[in-house]
Order: sequence, then C-alpha cells, then structure tokens
Amino acid sequence: MLNVSNLSVAFDNTVIVDNISFTVPTGETLAVTGPSGIGKTTLLHAICGIIRATHGTVHIDNVDITSLPTHKRGIGLVSQTGDLFPNMTVSQNIEFGLRIKHQTKADRTARVQELLEMISLSSLAHRNVMQLSGGEVRRIALARALAPEPRVLLLDEPFSGLDESTHELLSKEVFQLLSDLSITSIIVTHEINDAHRCDEVITLKNN
Repeated sequence: MLNVSNLSVAFDNTVIVDNISFTVPTGETLAVTGPSGIGKTTLLHAICGIIRATHGTVHIDNVDITSLPTHKRGIGLVSQTGDLFPNMTVSQNIEFGLRIKHQTKADRTARVQELLEMISLSSLAHRNVMQLSGGEVRRIALARALAPEPRVLLLDEPFSGLDESTHELLSKEVFQLLSDLSITSIIVTHEINDAHRCDEVITLKNN
C-alpha cells in the first residue's frame, strides 16, 4: 500500500504541489489527472525521491520512505518520453537497474529475457534504442522500470505523443500487465479513457 500524506513541494517560495493526500491500496492503480502545469509530474518525482518534498510524508506498507534516496525506495518510474539510454541496446537498458542491485550476469540475463517475453519484444534484445518506434520505446521503458521488481510503479503520461491506434493498443497492454502483476501503481494521464481503466481517479486543481 502507498500512502501519501499532506505532501507539498515548493521552489523559490512558489508552491507546485500543495498538501496532497491519498492512499493507493496494494495492487490497485490510481489515475492522477489535471491541467498542464498543475504539478502532476512534480508529485511523482517527490514520491520517488527525485525531488525533495518540502512537507508531508510517503509510506509504503506503513514504512516511512520520505527521507530515503531514490534507489532505496523500491519505486519504478516511467517518464513521458521513456528516457532510454541512447548508447545502450534494448537489453542493456532493461538490465540497468539490475546492475545497480549487483545481480549476477546469469540472473540479469534471465530477468531481461523474462521481461522481453512479457512485452513481446524478444526479437529486439540487441537493437539500438535509437532504432525503436514510439510504442517500442514505451514498452522498453516499462520493462526497465519493472526489472528490479519495484513495490510501486509510477507512470507519467506513458502514452503521450503516440498515434491513436498505438495509444489504444499500448494502453490495453499496460493496464493488463499491471493487473497481471498486481503492482501498486499511479498513472498520470490527460486521457479520460485511460483514467477510467484505473481503480480510482484524483484530479489536481488550481487553488
């Protein structure tokens, strides 16, 4: 279970995220919606530790992780553009987090293969990521985030910029995968159809 309590983020005395509280039960998906510039991405970054919150707490399974560094929080993040490492192959991108955890080469190879099969891209294992389509980039970014088996997964506009047919196909695949894995997750989205696929929806608003 993820619990965010009274979370605020301010930069130079400007409040970006203002006193946000919510709970995501284990295995459920929360949609966060709201207009551009309202602080949705900042909220995700504060939850995973990329940005330090100025107030409030973040708990996973009743453990306070608010002060932990990003790599110790057990949270995976998929950004809007995927942010794959351009100098690495598909497999190398996916195994990046496993190297940080100092897993053996055999374990890394097995986990990468498992994930590539899960997202139906095994044939692309050794391809340079600069040769991927937009949908393939998002799938690989998702696999990379899932590789270290995070307790919580955050997805920031994971379908933005895709054509309508790719968006619809990838959305169905991602939500099915989240359900199959029973992973606690938050998805930031502007798309009402994607939000309706989630267990609960909250909307950030201007004060």
